Amino acid sequence: MTTARGQHRHPPETPAFNASRLECHESVDMSDVSNDELEPGVLILAKDALIKRLQKPLSVVTSKTAQKAYLSTILAILTASILLFTAAIAYVAFYFSYVPDRGISRPIYLQFGPSHPPYGYASIQGALISQQPYDVKVILHMPRTPNNKAAGNFMIDLQLIAPGSTSDGVVDDKNKVLAKSSRPAILNYKSATMELVQQGFSLPWHLIGWREEAEVLKVPMIESVEFPKGWRNIPDHVRLELRSDEKLQVYSAKIEITARLRGLRYLMYSFRITSFIILTGMFWTVELIVTTIVWLSLSTYLTSMSSRGAESKKEDTWSTKHEPQIKDEPEISDTPHTFPTLTGQPPLHYASPQVKQEKEEEEEENLPAEHQTHAGEQADDEDDDGGRAQEIRGYTDSGIGTSMESTGPKSTIRRRRSHMDGE
Repeated sequence: MTTARGQHRHPPETPAFNASRLECHESVDMSDVSNDELEPGVLILAKDALIKRLQKPLSVVTSKTAQKAYLSTILAILTASILLFTAAIAYVAFYFSYVPDRGISRPIYLQFGPSHPPYGYASIQGALISQQPYDVKVILHMPRTPNNKAAGNFMIDLQLIAPGSTSDGVVDDKNKVLAKSSRPAILNYKSATMELVQQGFSLPWHLIGWREEAEVLKVPMIESVEFPKGWRNIPDHVRLELRSDEKLQVYSAKIEITARLRGLRYLMYSFRITSFIILTGMFWTVELIVTTIVWLSLSTYLTSMSSRGAESKKEDTWSTKHEPQIKDEPEISDTPHTFPTLTGQPPLHYASPQVKQEKEEEEEENLPAEHQTHAGEQADDEDDDGGRAQEIRGYTDSGIGTSMESTGPKSTIRRRRSHMDGE
């Protein structure tokens, strides 16, 4: 557009035009900025975003609730480990107390003499348990001497003796013998020809000491013997005696007792690892259940006790707040009183300062405006009358309950009334 003077006027700039110019300016400015200048800012923003993303899970992990959960988990694992160790010890103790020794072997040292057959004792104290079947057998290591061959059959007498029985000789008290058995025994027969051939083939072994001309006899004596409950019913000694017309020669003698395991004892003995795992797990489960029940009972009891304590504290606080509080009364009461005076004088009245002030204000409001005196005259009259009233009070006041507050306002009202009456 052109004006009258020939000057050109630019059209008015609209908001849209300004916005477009700003966008163009920003695009130019951003194009002027190099990539090297933008990289630090982008890295900072990416770093801040990464930190914010990591702070959320970290805050959740490190919260008080998570810490309580960690502590509870650690305590639970520690308690479970202790209970597992206790269950393992309990299983081991149960195994050795419940499962007896499968095989018991005791040597018997025979006593030889001209007046009695060979005999001997062996101690089996604590080796047997009640209500458990046992098999008992005697093992004799005898040389193949002419006397032993000539003895032929001989008798083996075995006695299981109860606790408290004597061991010096034959037991006389039959009640002390809990089990008794007699079985025959004999060396294996071999003809002279067979024995000669056998000795010829085993001669080298005899020469180097690996073989000897002896025989081991294993004689079963008792099968499935079982003892009732009670320590007096379980034997603790064994007596062995060899009976023969010929004098027997014996290298050594011993007794073997084998337990016939049945039921749980058989499973625990035959499958030791499996039974250990299963029974230890059972013991551990029972311990966990009992511990959980005790823990819940204690927590419930403690929670109830704490809630009762909180309720009692609340009740005490409520009663303390709602108790009527007694205010401290002043030493001088504001209650109006009447005191006696001298003869011929009117009684002295005492009223509270608040009541006096209210009465003064009411009387001043009730007075008409034309009867109100000027401030200067009223002050002079008050000074004169005040002196007289002070002199009169000096002679007539009893001194009980009097003060400037109790006498001043009434004298002022009286002076005002007398002044109005004079006018």
